[in-house]
Amino acid sequence: MFSSDQIADVQGFNKVYLYLCKQIDSAILNAGYSLTEKDVLLEISKTERCTANILTHQLGIDRSYMSRMIAKFEKKELIEKTLSKTDSRVRYIRLTDAGRMEFNRLSDIQSAQIRNIFQKLSEEDQNTVLDAMILIRNKLSDANDVITIRPFTPSDIEYVISRHKTLYYAERHLSDVFSAYVDRIVYEFADHFNPETDCLNILECNGVPAGSIAVARADEHTAQLRFFMLEPEMRKRGYGNKLIDLALNFCRENGYRRVFLLTITAQVVARHVYETHGFYRVWSRDKSEWGEGVVEERWDLELSSAAI
Repeated sequence: MFSSDQIADVQGFNKVYLYLCKQIDSAILNAGYSLTEKDVLLEISKTERCTANILTHQLGIDRSYMSRMIAKFEKKELIEKTLSKTDSRVRYIRLTDAGRMEFNRLSDIQSAQIRNIFQKLSEEDQNTVLDAMILIRNKLSDANDVITIRPFTPSDIEYVISRHKTLYYAERHLSDVFSAYVDRIVYEFADHFNPETDCLNILECNGVPAGSIAVARADEHTAQLRFFMLEPEMRKRGYGNKLIDLALNFCRENGYRRVFLLTITAQVVARHVYETHGFYRVWSRDKSEWGEGVVEERWDLELSSAAI
């Protein structure tokens, strides 16, 4: 049981944390938005079938406040509404091209502010603080989150596409050419999906999609690992390993002898996960059309020699 002194330490940490949040928020506020508004834009970006009710439920926001935000976004032409084809009472909300550009701009502003805050520390202190933040996040999240991994449903396709676009832009600044590539390969996978040879699993945290991984048949004996992605808050918690283990077990159960994947050199953490599972790099090639300095890599795994 916590002592009074320990409770005071938590309160002191909370004060510092709230001040840090205010500093990060200030950059968004100066751009004309609140952090909540940026979070709402993020949630809208994840699917083509978002509604005000879904946003209110997922984010725990007052309905009247949500209505004002939606009205603001609509006035700025950041979103557009479409009628459901199956229920005329439902209006879906989606980002316009201008809305996606504005969301990317806010992500860049927030990232720059975080860098500015951490640059006040030495490199050693940066790593120490970051490790401590990850530890706190993971311990408290593991104690409270409900995690499931489930097969995909058709509505998950939009999530996979959207988050690959937004995360790769925010973290790697990949171009519109990459976005078009994501659209094509994910829809192709969905159109040709065969449950006997393919799979797509969705990681959920508290009922909300938080990651994905897929297996696609390349030929009779070869599978491709695809669409491996984790939301930032789910990383370094062991769920990447769980997703890959599940995918590789599917490959073994379905008689595949080898697995390959395509990634980019900048995905340092993901590449380490692949390496620990026995994948090895086969080749690399320039992909500058996706972004400056982008290098694509192929990694292979022979299942007959991989640890089971």
